[in-house]
Amino acid sequence: MIETSIQLCRPYSWGGFCEWILGMGYRGASKKMASHVNDETNINGSRIMNINGRYSLVLFLALYLSSVGCGYAFPSKGPDGEPVVETKDEPLHHVIYETKDVRVMRVLLLPGVRTMWHEQHLDYVNTHISGSPVKVEYIGQPVKYAVMETGHIRFGPHQGKSEVDRITNTGTTLNHQIAFEIKKNGPQGFGAGDRSDVKGFKLALDKPTVYGWHVELKPGESTGVYTVKGPGVRVVFKGNRIISTKKNSTVTQITTQDADAFLIDPGTYVITNGGSEDLVFNEYELK
Repeated sequence: MIETSIQLCRPYSWGGFCEWILGMGYRGASKKMASHVNDETNINGSRIMNINGRYSLVLFLALYLSSVGCGYAFPSKGPDGEPVVETKDEPLHHVIYETKDVRVMRVLLLPGVRTMWHEQHLDYVNTHISGSPVKVEYIGQPVKYAVMETGHIRFGPHQGKSEVDRITNTGTTLNHQIAFEIKKNGPQGFGAGDRSDVKGFKLALDKPTVYGWHVELKPGESTGVYTVKGPGVRVVFKGNRIISTKKNSTVTQITTQDADAFLIDPGTYVITNGGSEDLVFNEYELK
């Protein structure tokens, strides 16, 4: 995904509504000022600009909405006339969990299948469960061909920047991803998530808004004690049983399979491989 300058606004979208409000406020105020500029003059010759109640309300709404995230207008259509949607509304991005902090999606692309044009304006982390070669199309930028390698992590630094692309699986096997969007601008101040001295954890991602670690445990092995300070996501590559011991809480046994994903609450944990095969997972924590 790359950064692109967006000039148009999607009709009937939140961005489109915001742009309409902002436009109405500007046009309405300009019209009223122009119509009254000659007859609304005080005795000193200074001009008084009166805006009636409805335009005052429009201007208020414009200011308010701009403060809560109306800056992400994007094109309603791609260059081929196909519609552009938000990533969460793209049919191959299946939303499996959503909280106030993250939106977790399972992305499934069969060989030869492509996504719709979809827009991003949030930081995201993409874990490639099973990769493939892909064709990546952008609006206003050259097409790129790349390989999503199995096991790799891709971080998309989209916070505050609207970007649109479309992905085609050009390989011969399923492209399977677990992706999550970070719904709030960060870093959010949860604290340093240092696990450098914790048995089993290897740092795999360190970005301004999120950490990521890779963990591999043989049957019966456990991690060291570690503390999760911010909301987290765990993505399982392999394994069939996790025993999660949380401080001052009960032990939880979780039956898993390849490509499972879980939300992780803040707390102090030990993770044990309670299954019959190797346990391999990535764990992410918001900063």
